[in-house]
Amino acid sequence: MIIGNANYGRQGKDIPDVTPAYADAAAMRQYVTEALGIREGNIIDLRDSTSAQLVRVFGSKDNHKGQLHDWVLPSRSRVFVYYSGHGAPAGDEGTPYLVPSDADAARINLNGYPLSTLYDNLGKLPARSVTVVLEACFSGVSQAGSLLGNMSPIAIRPKGVSIPPNVTVIAAGSVDQMATWEQDQSQGLFTKYFMKGMSGEADAKPHGNSDGEVEWGELDAYLKSTLTYWARRYYGRDQTAQIVVGKPR
Repeated sequence: MIIGNANYGRQGKDIPDVTPAYADAAAMRQYVTEALGIREGNIIDLRDSTSAQLVRVFGSKDNHKGQLHDWVLPSRSRVFVYYSGHGAPAGDEGTPYLVPSDADAARINLNGYPLSTLYDNLGKLPARSVTVVLEACFSGVSQAGSLLGNMSPIAIRPKGVSIPPNVTVIAAGSVDQMATWEQDQSQGLFTKYFMKGMSGEADAKPHGNSDGEVEWGELDAYLKSTLTYWARRYYGRDQTAQIVVGKPR
């Protein structure tokens, strides 16, 4: 599953575009087909996904059996979900949402897709494993500007979401950090270094043991020395990728 949400302004909404999202999604599609060996026919690929499309693919809070569920072979399929686009907190509790391309910034809690629903529904898939990669931040502020209009993002503190068993999430940063782009806006820094790391650089010294497999600890060390370093060098920002493996509750 690959989603690239870049164009948020086409319907006159007050949400800034995510300039690198198309390029991020295209690069990830090439990575999963060439490096992971996923067949083209097994890829659900969306650009500028709407609220209705996210529900169709991932299911709703009341019904988890969306398109992705129907594609899974029980105990055999390995599900990989990649999202590049906006995330935002909403409501009094700062509940995090994926932001569809047709969302209204003032009503994210009504037309956004809850991150908790995404994780819960993925956790109900009868898959062998589920990996989620998020090139998004949930602070309400992006490199292109604020998603919260005239509201201060400090007034709404995003909260974390629990990860179900059998689901691993690799996110561009912690819930209150901004996802940083390359200086020429050609690509998200996290996506760039995630793919480079998973393609073998994270397994090489000094981050890994050069055994031909990239482990989560190796990727974490690699991202800290690349993504975190360049975000700080380019913009003076803190950005630390988060790798969370769901455990039995």
